Amino acid sequence: MFDRHGAVALRVLNPARPQREWFTAIDAYAPDERWRLPAVFEHTPDERIVITSVDGAARETPVAGRLRFELAGAAQTLTVTRNGQGALNAVFADGTNGLETYRFRFLPVDEPGDDGTAVIDFNRAYLPPCAFSDQFVCPLPPPGNRYSTPIRAGERVVVLGG
Repeated sequence: MFDRHGAVALRVLNPARPQREWFTAIDAYAPDERWRLPAVFEHTPDERIVITSVDGAARETPVAGRLRFELAGAAQTLTVTRNGQGALNAVFADGTNGLETYRFRFLPVDEPGDDGTAVIDFNRAYLPPCAFSDQFVCPLPPPGNRYSTPIRAGERVVVLGG
């Protein structure tokens, strides 16, 4: 049992589950410097957004800020929040989802400089826990973090043998 934003939740883990034995690797794109994109951070201390989880539960959460950057020649924003340890992170979806990658991915973001300059390194994108098991409840990307452009960087999918 664990606390899920004020509600008690139960996660049942079965160490003998066959899928655990089928896991062989995490497939990822080769690192590519072109996916390290310059950005400008805008702090949003009073803004909150509704985050919906894969199970449909929704909750309001503070926005740490937005990163403004360019993707495929178009101006974009990436909304970031702070995790339990205070680090910046984002959940995003892109044009590879469901074809080459899991349906969305997580992305840690380094703190911006004092002048607001930042780097979005999509090479650091990783699979959410729900990519490994339906026992995990992951937050979905907010609407502004969904890009039609394929982002071929970071982790792609769980590789199962069998």
